[in-house]
Amino acid sequence: MSDPYYPDQPLEATPQRNLWGKIRRIIWDDIQDPEERAFVRRLDCGLMTIAMLGYFVKYLSQANIANAYASGMKEALDFKGDQYNTLLTMFTVGYVIGQFPGTLATVKISPSIWLPTCEVVWTALVMACAAAKNVHTLYGLRFIIGLLEASAYPGMLWVLGSWYGPAELGKRVVMFQATSSVGTMFSGYLQAAVHSGLNGRGGLDGYAWLFIMDGVICMPIAIAGYFLIPDIPTRPNPRARWYLRDQDIKMAIARMERYKRAPTKGFTLDIFKKTMTSWIPWTFFIPYTCFVVGLGSYAYMNLWLKATPPWKGDVTAINVIPTGGYALSIVMSLVYAWTSDALGTRWPICFIGGFPPLIGNIILSVWPAKNSTKFAGFFLNFTATPIGAIMLAWVNEIMASSGEARAITIGFLNTAAYTINAWAPNLIFPASQAPHYKAGYKVTTAFFAIWIVSIPIILVCLRTWSIPKYQQDEVVEEEEGAPKSVNEKNSTENDRLPDLESSLAKSAVISGVDGKATEPQ
Repeated sequence: MSDPYYPDQPLEATPQRNLWGKIRRIIWDDIQDPEERAFVRRLDCGLMTIAMLGYFVKYLSQANIANAYASGMKEALDFKGDQYNTLLTMFTVGYVIGQFPGTLATVKISPSIWLPTCEVVWTALVMACAAAKNVHTLYGLRFIIGLLEASAYPGMLWVLGSWYGPAELGKRVVMFQATSSVGTMFSGYLQAAVHSGLNGRGGLDGYAWLFIMDGVICMPIAIAGYFLIPDIPTRPNPRARWYLRDQDIKMAIARMERYKRAPTKGFTLDIFKKTMTSWIPWTFFIPYTCFVVGLGSYAYMNLWLKATPPWKGDVTAINVIPTGGYALSIVMSLVYAWTSDALGTRWPICFIGGFPPLIGNIILSVWPAKNSTKFAGFFLNFTATPIGAIMLAWVNEIMASSGEARAITIGFLNTAAYTINAWAPNLIFPASQAPHYKAGYKVTTAFFAIWIVSIPIILVCLRTWSIPKYQQDEVVEEEEGAPKSVNEKNSTENDRLPDLESSLAKSAVISGVDGKATEPQ
């Protein structure tokens, strides 16, 4: 039997840990080798810091439109009908168009050049939103902002997967994702502060000051990306060598070889065809799309507050109250990340994590009379945020044998999901029906039900079908109909995700009507 984190090592070779060591490994890491431990800490100080700050400012820039709309922009720019939905759609359309080419550009050009440059330009455009005199100007600005922001999530996720191992990646990806909640929370607090302190200053409304203050915060972080994003181990960023030494780069390459995490070799048509004709992108497409569209169900909480006494007309309350949900999202992100890495597998969290938002959407679909029950429904929906990141960490590990295949798969999943999300909210949550939508929460209930059902289906696929391999010595295709050797058959049988197989072999599975844990036979 092998260790799920180090498949090439027998379990007996894994160092024995005391109780504190096991707890520390779950909460963060318990790397035994002091040099490797120091290397990972350097990565955390550099790569994780800029990843989290970059995603924080992305959501600070993305969430400000909802805060601004609820804080006077609707009246100042004379929004009518479903123009707010159209404004959100313009951002999403840009986001969809920029997803796939942006992800490929991240790999082809350089993450340390492409990602910060996009961030610098979109930050300037966010500040320009303060000067918009009508809705149509905002349409154009938000479209370009969405186009430029599209690379931030899949691009940085690809970079993280190029440096961290399976025992480290889950919690870091989820913490990276959790900063979206921090950014959205901060945007609410910032809007409340600028509305009370800067409204009317310099002839600008409070919502316009929000765009300017976002730019002031975002621009230094964008510039820092040129010096903190390390690119990938085989092509390190020379501007990041101030914190990554030569021995760190050598260790990173050795670690990626240990985890069978292949370096990039360049995009080819064969890699693209092999990836997109495999079962993996299409099997994950359905649940991930349901997650992306369903996740928006909590985004309409401030519109409900805006229309509901006693919060109606209270700008501070409308912006601050939803931040409690984002705080809950952060807590659940940590819980899910720790549990996922402790189990050494992703699917249980993906499966179990779908139930709270399913219950939350069921509550909102019946639209109970009590506001306290509606609050419970909205807050349960906030817990969905981390499960999407866990799923993408799972995909990252499945496609570990090719850096290009990882980028293609992640780019495809985000592009496909946001293509649906570009138009679906207009039908599900039309602004003219706010805050009580006829179909909205019924549809998102169905989406989370599909997410839950999809996880066991993916597990069956992982046990049934092989995972594509991309190493140079495995690219040669066998003649059609040629019989496989015994070794090849064994290779195919063993070509399953270690994340699933070894963790199931090592840990208990819940079975039986009494819910007791039983060791698999």
